[in-house]
Formats: sequence, C-alpha cells, structure tokens
Amino acid sequence: MKYKPSHVLEYIIVVTFGGLIRILPLRVALSLGWLVAAASHFIGRVHVKRTRQRVRQVLGPKADEKAVRRVAWLAWRNLVFNAIDGFRFTKLTTDKIRKMPLASLEGDLRRILDDCENGFILATPHMGNWEIAGIAGDLLGFPLFVIVRKQKNPLLNNYINKMRRSFNLEVLHRESKIWKGVADRIKQGKILAILPDINSKNRGVTVDFLNGKATIAPGAAHFAQLADCPIYPIFVRRIGWTKHDAVLLDPIRSDPEAADRDADQERMMQEIMNAFTAEILKTPEQYFWHNKRWVLNK
Repeated sequence: MKYKPSHVLEYIIVVTFGGLIRILPLRVALSLGWLVAAASHFIGRVHVKRTRQRVRQVLGPKADEKAVRRVAWLAWRNLVFNAIDGFRFTKLTTDKIRKMPLASLEGDLRRILDDCENGFILATPHMGNWEIAGIAGDLLGFPLFVIVRKQKNPLLNNYINKMRRSFNLEVLHRESKIWKGVADRIKQGKILAILPDINSKNRGVTVDFLNGKATIAPGAAHFAQLADCPIYPIFVRRIGWTKHDAVLLDPIRSDPEAADRDADQERMMQEIMNAFTAEILKTPEQYFWHNKRWVLNK
C-alpha cells in the first residue's frame, strides 16, 4: 500500500515525539508539553479565536474576559497534557492507577457490575483525560469496550491500534457492522464506555446542552434499551499535572413500558446532557472546546 507523503511525515513526527516522551520522567515530559502548549497557544494562536468564541457562547455575554482567556488556555494545555499521557499509557500499571484518586470508584463499579443482570454503560464527556478512564478500568480488571473511529492516516491508525493492543480493552471500529454486537456484549456482562457529546446531524436527537442546543447520536440510550441496562454518567478531571479523579452519578434508565421508544431515547439523552452540563460548568477549563465536530448547533 502506498501512503501519502503527508501521512508518512505525520507518522514520523508522532512516533519520534512519542518515543522521546516515553523515555522522559513524567513531569519532564509534561513540562515539554507545557512549552508546546504555550508556544502554540500564545504564539501560534492555534484555534485561540474559535475557542474563546465557544467559551463565550456557553458562559454567556456577561462572562469575564479574563476568565474566558483562562479557560481557553487551560483547556488547550489539558489537551496537550492528554497527548503526553497517551504516549505514556503503556507505562501505566495497576499499582500506579490505584495510587490515583480515580481508583476510589473501583468498589462502586464492582458493586454495580455484581448487581446488574447484564453489564452497563458509562457515559462520559470529552473532559479531563477521558482516555485514561478506559485504560484505568482495563488495568483494574473491568470488562470494558469502546467504539472508535478509524484515523484518516492509516499509518497512525495502525500505530494507535498497536498501543491499544497492549491492554485488554476491546476496541470496536465505528465503521464496522457492530451495532447488534454492542448490545450482545453488554448482555454478556461487559461495560460500554461511550462519549455522547459529539455533533451528529444524521439520525440525531436535539437536546439542551451547555446553555445551547446540540444534535447528538442517541447511541447510549439505544443500547440501554436493547440491553436493558442502566447508563451511569461519569466524569474525569485532571488534578494538578499528574493526578486524575472521577465522579460517578446516579444511573439513568430506560422505561420498558414507554409507548414511544424514540421519545424515551430523547428523554435519556437529555438527562445525560443535563448531567454533563452541570459538571462541565463547574470546571470549564477541563472541557474539550477544540473538538472539530463541535457539539453545539450554530
């Protein structure tokens, strides 16, 4: 297979940078990430104008300009830190995860799994380091699986998949015919981790979110109906540079007696997004404001 020169160049840069990040001590690697974030934000002005517009849109016209600028900067720094963490996922161990505050949810999740006839769904927004939640759950022995999109760069797609194979986390590609398989896996006692806060014009439901309107895919609610399982909103936050915490909220359930299943899906998705809004607005600097598929409708 022939690759585009841009794909090869991108792959070489990512692999080289990733190799460097893995051999450096964590705080040194994050310090390098801080420099990259600061240079690209304050000098390169990468997505700065667009990000600030989005923050103002959500926080409202009375939002303090200094606060808007702070949120935009810290959110960008968090995104770069997430990339640094991602390169180093293969260095994580169960012992390291158990030293993090997010490991405090292990007991609650085990009790939920024991009490459920089937598995269940964890719904999380693009907040904090959402990727580390799946890795942590895998290292703690939970039967997690996720649905992802293939990367446009096939070289990078293979590189990322190779890193994922270092764990037991099951990865399903969205392009595959996997929708029935998702429900079957939950019925077998597995846990689906899903990120619903992505714009989806095709077959989406429109809900209130972040003081605006968003059209999102009702996948979490659809799978909850098919597998007869609860949805637990969960939120990950970065604490300082190196620690991560998580909050688990009460379950959202489908109504088995609902006459209109589509309306019930919309109700569940609205409850999820209500929970997301409340938690994101507590620490907006932890949210992924830079998403190309920006969730709010124009």
